[in-house]
Amino acid sequence: KQWYQRRVRETFQHYFKRINLSHGVANSGMAGASNFEREYSEISADITAKIGRIPHLFGKEKNDLIGDVEVLLEEARDLIDQIEVESHSAGGEQRRQIASNVQNYRRDYETHVKNLRKARLTYADDHEQQRSDLLGNEHKNTMVSNSERLERSSRRLEDGYRMALETEEIGQNVLNNLAQDREKINSARNRLNNVDSSLTQSSRLLNNMYRRVIQNKVLMFIIGAIIVFIIVLALYGMLK
Repeated sequence: KQWYQRRVRETFQHYFKRINLSHGVANSGMAGASNFEREYSEISADITAKIGRIPHLFGKEKNDLIGDVEVLLEEARDLIDQIEVESHSAGGEQRRQIASNVQNYRRDYETHVKNLRKARLTYADDHEQQRSDLLGNEHKNTMVSNSERLERSSRRLEDGYRMALETEEIGQNVLNNLAQDREKINSARNRLNNVDSSLTQSSRLLNNMYRRVIQNKVLMFIIGAIIVFIIVLALYGMLK
C-alpha cells in the first residue's frame, strides 16, 4: 500500500511539474522542446540505471524497483509525446531535427520496455529458484521422477501411435494388393469363359463336319451299290 501511494504521489508530482514547465515555455518553441528533451534524457538515464539493478535484487525490494521503473517509463512516454507536440511550433530545420530526435527517443523507449521485460523474466526465474529450494530436495526429486515417468509414458504413447500408423499403412497395402489380385482373378476368369465359349463353338463345328463326312460316305456307298447292281443286271441280260 505504501509503495502504491508513493507511486501515485510521484506520478502527480511529475505531472504538475510538466504542466508548469509547459505553461512556462508555451511561447518559446524550440526552448520548450529542449527542456523536455533534457528532462527525458535524465529520466532515460535513471531508467537504465534502475533496470541494471533489478537482476541483483530480490523480494519486495526488487518488486518496488520494477514499479519505480514502470512509473518512469510512463513519464518518459508522456515527455516524448510532449516533445512531438512542441515540434509543431518550430519551423524549418529545427522542426525536422526535433522530429528525428523524437524517433530516436521512441526507439530508446522501446529498448527500455524490452529490457524491463527481460528483467521481469529474470525475477520470475529467481523466484522459481527460491521456491524450488524451499520445497526441498525430496520434493524436487519427486517432481523429477514424475517428470521422467511422464516422459516415458509420452514416449510409449508416441511409439504406440507410430506402430498404429505403420499397422494401418501395412493393412492398407494388403487391401490394395488384395484388390489387385481380385482384379487379376476376375480378368483370368473372363478369359477362361471366353476360351470355354470358343472351345464349345469349335466342338460344335467339328461335330457338324463329322456328320457331313459320315453322310458323304453313306451316300457314296449307296451310289456304288447302285452302280454295281446295274452292272450285274446288264451282264445278266447279256448272258441270257
